[in-house]
Amino acid sequence: MKEKRRFRRHQTQLKAQYYIKERNKEWEECTIIDVSRKGMGIVFLIRKEIEVNSTVLLEITLLTELEPIYIVGILKWIKQEDHDFIGGIESTDLLADLKLYYSPLEK
Repeated sequence: MKEKRRFRRHQTQLKAQYYIKERNKEWEECTIIDVSRKGMGIVFLIRKEIEVNSTVLLEITLLTELEPIYIVGILKWIKQEDHDFIGGIESTDLLADLKLYYSPLEK
C-alpha cells in the first residue's frame, strides 16, 4: 500500500486537552501519539465517537514551555480501538514548531 502522507510522522506521547467546536462542551483529555508538519494522530479518551470533519481545538502543554501551544485542526478520520477512539487531525496551518516533534516522551 502506497503512503499518502506528504510529511513524515514523528512518534510522541504528549498529553493534551481538546475541545470540539460543534459539541460546545468542556475540554477533554487526549494523547497525541504522532506529529507531522500538517497533522497528528490522537487517542481520544472518550466513549462516544466524534464526527469526521469536526473542528478540534487542541491545548498542548510541553514540559519545556511556560505557556501551552494551541492548534486548530479538522478531524479527518476516527476509529474505535479498545475503549478509546484513535483519530487523525489535519492542522489548519503548517506545524513549524519543532518542539512538538522532538519533545521527550511523557510518562
